[in-house]
Amino acid sequence: MSASGDERQTNTQLDVTEATSEAVSEEAQTLANLRREAEALSERLREADYAYYVLDSPTISDAEYDGLMRDLRALEAAHPELITPDSPTQRVSGEPAAGFKKFRHLTPMLSLANVRTPEELIAWRDRAQSILPEAVFTYVGEPKIDGLSMNLVYRNGALEVGATRGNGEVGENVTANVRTVRDIPARLRSHDDAPIPTLVEVRGEIYMLRADFEALNERLADEAKAAGTEPKLFANARNSAAGSLRQKDPRLTARRPLSFLAYQIASIEGAPEPESQWEALGWLRAWGFHVSELATQLATLEDAQRFADHIAQTRFEVPFDIDGAVIKIDARWQQQELGVVARDPRWGIAYKFAPIEANTKLLDIVVTVGRTGALIPNARLAPVQIGGVTVSNATLFNADEVARKDLRIGDTVVVQRHGDVIPGVVKALIELRDGSEQPWSFPTECPICHTPVVRNEDEKVTYCPNLACPGRRLEGLQHFVSRGAMDIQGMGEMIVLRLVTAGLVRDPADIYALTFDNLLALPGFQAKSATNLLSAIEASKEQPFARVLFGLGIRYVGEKAAETLAGVFPDADALLDASEEQIAALPGIGPRIAQSVFQWAHDDENRALVGRLRAAGLTLTAPADGAPSTDGLPFSGESFLLTGSLERLTRGQAEEAIRALGGKIATAVSKSLSHLIVGAAPGSKLAKAEKLGVPIHDEDWLVEQLQANNAMPDERRRTR
Repeated sequence: MSASGDERQTNTQLDVTEATSEAVSEEAQTLANLRREAEALSERLREADYAYYVLDSPTISDAEYDGLMRDLRALEAAHPELITPDSPTQRVSGEPAAGFKKFRHLTPMLSLANVRTPEELIAWRDRAQSILPEAVFTYVGEPKIDGLSMNLVYRNGALEVGATRGNGEVGENVTANVRTVRDIPARLRSHDDAPIPTLVEVRGEIYMLRADFEALNERLADEAKAAGTEPKLFANARNSAAGSLRQKDPRLTARRPLSFLAYQIASIEGAPEPESQWEALGWLRAWGFHVSELATQLATLEDAQRFADHIAQTRFEVPFDIDGAVIKIDARWQQQELGVVARDPRWGIAYKFAPIEANTKLLDIVVTVGRTGALIPNARLAPVQIGGVTVSNATLFNADEVARKDLRIGDTVVVQRHGDVIPGVVKALIELRDGSEQPWSFPTECPICHTPVVRNEDEKVTYCPNLACPGRRLEGLQHFVSRGAMDIQGMGEMIVLRLVTAGLVRDPADIYALTFDNLLALPGFQAKSATNLLSAIEASKEQPFARVLFGLGIRYVGEKAAETLAGVFPDADALLDASEEQIAALPGIGPRIAQSVFQWAHDDENRALVGRLRAAGLTLTAPADGAPSTDGLPFSGESFLLTGSLERLTRGQAEEAIRALGGKIATAVSKSLSHLIVGAAPGSKLAKAEKLGVPIHDEDWLVEQLQANNAMPDERRRTR
């Protein structure tokens, strides 16, 4: 029996309803899945933001962070219904850290979106052009310094507030700490071309020079050692700057070598606004701020691309960390018309470079033996690209460092590379462990000669005590011929290894016994290369006594100590016969170095080596008194010592000018010191000089003396 027409129509309607319901259900399920994906991305970004901005302890690399942000942006662009008010794409990262009062910025501190390719840079320009189709854009290029963003509020020319970015709307009031940063003027300088507003926000970056960062970590390590505690060192210059600004005691911040670079004028009242970004940079300079000398006016987007490429190629040649280039549309009226989208200004973009930090596998830890017998653990890594360089090795410094970071074979580790220095392992990502990782223990015997190792209670380094250890000898020879010591051109590490392997060189004196036939018999040598190397060896005999002492690789004797020893003892024989007490009494030497020199000098093999070097014609006597007389010069017979950071001169400029006027540069504070010159954040030398009654002067006094005697060099030029 067939169904009636009404029944068929009813069934059809039911089928359609069911199909529609199924489609709606499937669409809802898809949207739910996408929402979960978006929330997962958001959560990872929030956690990364918290670790980076609040804890100053990054858990992922910049490249990984940027990748997560790109994924979330793409997902929200395809499905706008997924965007939530608290999405990381809708707000500036970070929250105010506890412990400081909150400060609401007069205008939001936005962060720049970023691009990584020429095509993405063009797309950024095209988006701006679509909003202002008739506008002709010119640009300003600036380096993107890897530091801590800072907002400075000046009222009637006086610094009123210094605040961190925080979440972009509310930051941390760190004014007391900001006042200790010498690059930040307490009052704006008046200038005819830059009127002082009644109120202005100056934006910039707190950062630390790489040399200052390294010196800070060395000082922290020394202080911890003196106190008998474990050193708490910073992983990188950015974290050291952020940590220094968040010190509760401003006196601690004052001891940190912080710098500031200004790059933007935000809100401004009581004065006309600058008409362009380039003019704003000029105003900032006029007000007394440091502005990057790398900043450049750019006529076209092609110029902007060339600027970004140039910064990428030369970023390791400047003394601070750069993680990108910033391209800004120059005209301020165009900036205001373009406005802001989400958290990003449309008129500026960060051109990010290849990361100098990456994650990779720790495959092994291998111990090498240095020239002094120090056993150094080194990480063997799964090869990874960092800043355009393939990295497969990194130093781990000592056993305590491995233990402190809890590194295990098989760990996924964060590797960091700054400039062209040897990469270092920042930390292990313990959350990625699966149980297969193996703990590592330091060897109890030398991996080269198998002699039991030793470690003094007051030191972190473990040593091989065997003076004849082949590993020590090879490293010692490579040090001896290096640029800082004898500077034998053309005798690199591979040549030294080839000479040692062939049995031609066992110690430094053997180098001076090499013949043309010896070299010509080695693979890779031709008549010309052999002649050139022999000429370089002969030329090295003219190196002064101090360079020979440094080249000998005596434990703890660096360049400064070698110069001190060579400046007091007239020749090698006098040094070999000196007592430990005589050596320890020298300025800047002390008991540890004295004991090491004395023990080295009383080893029969070392004394024989000195005799052979003398016979070879090396300079083992102090310079004769043929140096230009300083009699009659303004500083003749006076000694100077500098401490702290100078503003108007570099340390090298000041010391050179003092020597030119007949003065001597001392290595330590003593009763006989004539003058102590004190800069910003002086060290312990100041307290010792005050105790001994040494005359103390500031930098202005020194500048006045140099100017009065026509010896003032050009004031320091900062590459910022």
